[in-house]
Amino acid sequence: MMRCGIARFVGSWVSASGHCLRIKKVRKDQASVDFLDPNGTPVRRAYMNGAPSAQMVARYDDYNGIFAVELWEHGRGFILHLSHEYDYELDEWRREALVPAITRYERDRFLNQHSRLFGPLNHFVRTKKDNSQSYCDASNP
Repeated sequence: MMRCGIARFVGSWVSASGHCLRIKKVRKDQASVDFLDPNGTPVRRAYMNGAPSAQMVARYDDYNGIFAVELWEHGRGFILHLSHEYDYELDEWRREALVPAITRYERDRFLNQHSRLFGPLNHFVRTKKDNSQSYCDASNP
């Protein structure tokens, strides 16, 4: 099924490590993102006094195709960048995937110690479960 714009990112996604992304559209250029550990629990962000990685703000730039999740607050901290691929070459079965990258603002060097919070940066594949499910299942990609 071909999707366009922000709709390409909406849904539940799971990585080989079992980490999960749940992405819900808020409006045409914004989404809400939950980042879950392999147990289905929101990852706790130590740099934010243990705040769960739930309902994080993501902005979508349709002109450039950029989907960026703010892992702290706008203009500060880490940003999770997701690129969409319909048949990702590095996936063994060439499945639809979100390819992650994490950046941070240069002035926030103190965050280097927290970069491992987000697990290995494996690509995420769309799960077959209904997006209304409250969890992602790594065994059902």
